Amino acid sequence: MTIWFFDVMWTLMLFGVALFTSCCVVFNPAIRGIRTMGIVTAYAVGAWMLYVLPPGVAIGTWCVFASAGGVIAFAYELWARHRYAGTTRAPRPLVLVRGFLLWPGMIPDALEGVLVDAGILDPSGPGSDAPAGTTT
Repeated sequence: MTIWFFDVMWTLMLFGVALFTSCCVVFNPAIRGIRTMGIVTAYAVGAWMLYVLPPGVAIGTWCVFASAGGVIAFAYELWARHRYAGTTRAPRPLVLVRGFLLWPGMIPDALEGVLVDAGILDPSGPGSDAPAGTTT
């Protein structure tokens, strides 16, 4: 069922992929690497949408999630800039033009960042200098 320029069924499928990827990142630190599979799955669903749906509807549906990923990443970066003001943390860009293509990775990364900063997850992911099992 298409409403305006996005298809509800494909929107739910992309939401499921984003939810699956985010839950794998959050709930099981041992399988954080599964985000790659979620990102590839999102791109596969996007390619299938381009094949099955009219191009305007497929791009509109993809843009719904690109916008959501951008809003989530933007909100996290604003919060992180406030939280880490005066530290050595280099601020990341607030607006990512490439976010149209990178939203499948932006949503889990922002969610993981919030949970690490809140102390819920260990900061022991890739690129972390903290040993596993410690919180900052």
